[in-house]
Amino acid sequence: MTFMGKKKALLAAAALSFSLAAAPFGSANVAAADYTQKDLNDELIMAVDWFQNSAEYRELCYQGYNAAMDQVCAAVAKWKPGDKPLAIVLDCDETVVDNSAFEAGLVGTGNSYSNKTWNEWCAAAKATAMPGAAEYLQKVDKLGLDIFYVTNRSMKTQLEGSAKNMKAIGFPQVDKKHMLFKTDTSNKQPRYDAILKDYDVVVFMGDNAGDLPIGTYHKGQKERNAIVDANKEKFGRQFIAFPNPTYGDWEPGLKEDGNFGSYWGLTPEQKTEVRRKALKTWRPMKTAQDKTTQPGNQQ
Repeated sequence: MTFMGKKKALLAAAALSFSLAAAPFGSANVAAADYTQKDLNDELIMAVDWFQNSAEYRELCYQGYNAAMDQVCAAVAKWKPGDKPLAIVLDCDETVVDNSAFEAGLVGTGNSYSNKTWNEWCAAAKATAMPGAAEYLQKVDKLGLDIFYVTNRSMKTQLEGSAKNMKAIGFPQVDKKHMLFKTDTSNKQPRYDAILKDYDVVVFMGDNAGDLPIGTYHKGQKERNAIVDANKEKFGRQFIAFPNPTYGDWEPGLKEDGNFGSYWGLTPEQKTEVRRKALKTWRPMKTAQDKTTQPGNQQ
């Protein structure tokens, strides 16, 4: 390489170094082509680790099932002949069924959730029961309540594998009457309405606001939060919520324009930018990281 060639190469390297140093720390401003689905999947690591390994997750599961059982026992004690039969209504995934292995399996790969990958997961029948779920459902069954699994797993492609899986992990009432899978819409309200015609539902249980009959379907985040706040007295009583930081309607709800469906058409880089913008952030002024990322605030 000639002297002039070396000089040009050094100048180009210096310019690149300066541009990277000037960019915000961890910013999605790095070239879009460099941020892939694999990078987006890596954002799952902390949430899935917590889900699979923390004592706190187990505590919240036990707490939810204990609260639900208290409501069931109270309802059974008050029930008298002539009353509507009692039932509980619950989502499956991340409410009694643990699919975290599927989420963990995305990490380190460029794969993503799709009908194809989810079909494969359901057919494999490898999901486990959440801590305390099987014991809770078996107790409810022995008390004579109907258990309705209202899930957005597909009736057409996922029923067989799901039934096999749920029976294997000890869930009762796994039959066509009680497994209300998705047919034409992911809005669960019509299925709730059908159950409520014939049953007194003691508790609704789910990890997503859409698992409850409160009208959050495809609403933006602000409206979803307002609806939940309006129903706050029912949580821990009529509604039992379970933690799920890995996925849910809260994610597309982060998009500022409130357009629920538009989030899924974004690139991996655009999705992570939406996630970052939704953060409510505070940073100390004098840390080394702050000096790197906010040079105008150095003191």
